Amino acid sequence: MPMVLQAQDKGGSGIPLDHFYVKRESGGAFRKILTKITFGANLGYGNTYFSHQLTGFGIYQIPGVNPQIFDANTLTRYGNWVNDPNVDKTPPLGSAFVLNPGTTDVGFKGNALNIPLNLFLYYGFNRYRIGAGFSYEFMSIGTLSPTALTDQISNLQLASPSGFVQKYYLLLGASFYRKGDYLFTGDVRIGGFTPTGNFSSTITTGMYFDLGVTVERDLSEYFKVFVRPSFDIKSYTMPLPETSKLIENNMNALYFNFGVTYRIPELPRCFLKDCHVQINHAHGNKEYRSRRHPFYKKQNPGYGENDKTLIKYRGKNKKKLNPY
Repeated sequence: MPMVLQAQDKGGSGIPLDHFYVKRESGGAFRKILTKITFGANLGYGNTYFSHQLTGFGIYQIPGVNPQIFDANTLTRYGNWVNDPNVDKTPPLGSAFVLNPGTTDVGFKGNALNIPLNLFLYYGFNRYRIGAGFSYEFMSIGTLSPTALTDQISNLQLASPSGFVQKYYLLLGASFYRKGDYLFTGDVRIGGFTPTGNFSSTITTGMYFDLGVTVERDLSEYFKVFVRPSFDIKSYTMPLPETSKLIENNMNALYFNFGVTYRIPELPRCFLKDCHVQINHAHGNKEYRSRRHPFYKKQNPGYGENDKTLIKYRGKNKKKLNPY
């Protein structure tokens, strides 16, 4: 007598269809929150524009020697006033060029090389992002040139030109344009900075503002590369020893950064080492992403896009009669 299979009805008879149509469980609420967090790192190149005015100071210049500045008279002079001032009370030479305070508006300006290493993270929602970061950069200050009387005042070469700059900042951004795999985001970084190494600990720094545009290229659902040109606005105050005088130094900078970002996937990776499925799939009632989906390669998680060539025709499988 033939057996008749019946679907399960309200009375509980027939085949339990929930054995075949299991409700899939995703990675969970906490993992969904983590998938909104992006981690990033970058290296870069920067050029810092040093400049300051010596209003209220005079210039003392011995030919072929770094210039010095003075406040009231030449009996107390200061050198290396940009990053680590020193005091010189040796008797002034009669052959020295002396520019008295208030005679001519004189300042110094020059460039510094910066190589930043930057680590950051942000939480993304809709087209906005908010996060924080830390930057540690090498900085080498070049020769500073006078802004006036260049035929009588020499360039200033710092005794210790190389040091480091630490930065802590809050990141705010909003994406405003997308074209294909490229996403354009305007962002601002606001925080504090501390020059170290070749700078005196007596300096006073304030907040800095970094305005930039991040251009990201999608390599996969979770992995991106980016470039970020930006402009840094910051300054610091240098007090001179044995006086209440301060020198305000501007050190704005132009940067060009390049780096990578990574976002944690919402689904855990399939636990079966021999699983060759290239799409999101389930084992039991839990859903997993493909083991064949490299984090650095684009793939549509709905139908698989791991490679245009099938697995059995790629790599070491080329030599196998039956790669599966």
